Amino acid sequence: MDKAKFRSMLQCILVLSAIALCSGLLLGLFNLITYVDPLQSAYDRFAQDTGATFSEMKDADGETIGDGSVIYYALSDDGSVHAFLAEGKGFQGGAVQVYLYISDGVISKVGYGEVDSSQTYIDRVKDAKLLESFEGKEVASLNALSTDTVSGATGSSKGVLNAVNAAVEYYKEHVGGENNG
Repeated sequence: MDKAKFRSMLQCILVLSAIALCSGLLLGLFNLITYVDPLQSAYDRFAQDTGATFSEMKDADGETIGDGSVIYYALSDDGSVHAFLAEGKGFQGGAVQVYLYISDGVISKVGYGEVDSSQTYIDRVKDAKLLESFEGKEVASLNALSTDTVSGATGSSKGVLNAVNAAVEYYKEHVGGENNG
């Protein structure tokens, strides 16, 4: 191989390496600037929804209960509000996230979090106010899975019910015996 070809090949390698290095650094910087911590996001939503302050978030270690799991659990600083971010599987294994708040053993507030794009009929579930039907219910006797699904949106309804059930079961098993408010 002659020197001109070798030099040309070496220049190409150096230029491509410099481009890759600069691109990697720019991507890393962009990620650093735009990163949103999911734990902090859940903390902010809990505080926004309840008006309570939460000084410490507890990760539920992804413990799975049925077809749902508790992603985050937190207790307000004054001990009056138990906040959950739970996820339930529905249509084709797609996920629905639910924010659920329990005060004095009663579901005080609920809301939707992220919804997997496979949950195509989630708007029907929202319009039917399935999630809102749990507000004011006592947790001790609640079995979310026995609730009727929304006609025409059975899979998406099951995702919502599985998420609510996960939070309720977690509360009953891990929190219910404590002084909850």
